[in-house]
Amino acid sequence: MFEFHGWVTIHESTTEVDAGNLESIVKNIQNFIADLHWTSGLLKIYPANGAYHLSVGGLLNRKSTEAEEIIKLYQFIAEHAIGSYGLLYTRDDEDIEGFDNEFRVLVLVRGRIEHKKDTFLSPFAPIVEDE
Repeated sequence: MFEFHGWVTIHESTTEVDAGNLESIVKNIQNFIADLHWTSGLLKIYPANGAYHLSVGGLLNRKSTEAEEIIKLYQFIAEHAIGSYGLLYTRDDEDIEGFDNEFRVLVLVRGRIEHKKDTFLSPFAPIVEDE
């Protein structure tokens, strides 16, 4: 099973939410999403109080191309809207690199993406579920 939950606040730069190109940037992100032909879970951009936000979430039977697409979307946003920031929590119970019992956190900030260790819900068993 592959579980993911995330959000991004989309800002054009680290000094301004909208330096005049935000609408164009959001349109490019929306086009990127449309090209994914997304069929599972939540994937939505919405405006709120002069800024745009992305929400993603879902639960797949196994890690598939959709999981890779979400990460590519975060990378696309990092490259095209460097003032954006957000998190993506993922859990893959079939992970073969030793992360099968924990959430991984992808942190998007200042045009970069970093993977961090989750300290709130991991290890999944016994913190969330019984072993």
